[in-house]
Order: sequence, then structure tokens, then C-alpha cells
Amino acid sequence: METLFSGYGIEIIERDKKLFIQYDAGEIVDLMIEVEVTEDESIKAQKSDTDAYEVIIKLQNEKRPYNKLNY
Repeated sequence: METLFSGYGIEIIERDKKLFIQYDAGEIVDLMIEVEVTEDESIKAQKSDTDAYEVIIKLQNEKRPYNKLNY
């Protein structure tokens, strides 16, 4: 696992040649999740906090499968 980007409340990692975005999806309690993303989504999320937010909203609207992370 390699962290490619950290900022705007997200981390983008590469694992097994796949890209994942990790972010806190919790409201009152932290809920860190990880979702696989495309290279284009990864690039957009790194541009600004607004772009990162737009990518997260897109992923949530698409109801992509995600993994809960234990920290």
C-alpha cells in the first residue's frame, strides 16, 4: 500500500495496482471508509477541496461498494 496523496480530508492510496480514496463518512462518530476510484477521479480529488468533495458525493450517489476501515 502506497499513499499517493493526503489532503482536503482524504487520502488516495494505491494497492495491488488499484486506486482507493479514504475519507471520514461519519457524522457524530468517525467512520473511515475506502472506495475504489478511477485514475480520473483520483486526479480530480487532488485538485482542491471542492473537487474532493464532488468526487465523494459522486461515489456516494453511485452507491459504490466500500470498506470500513478500523483505526
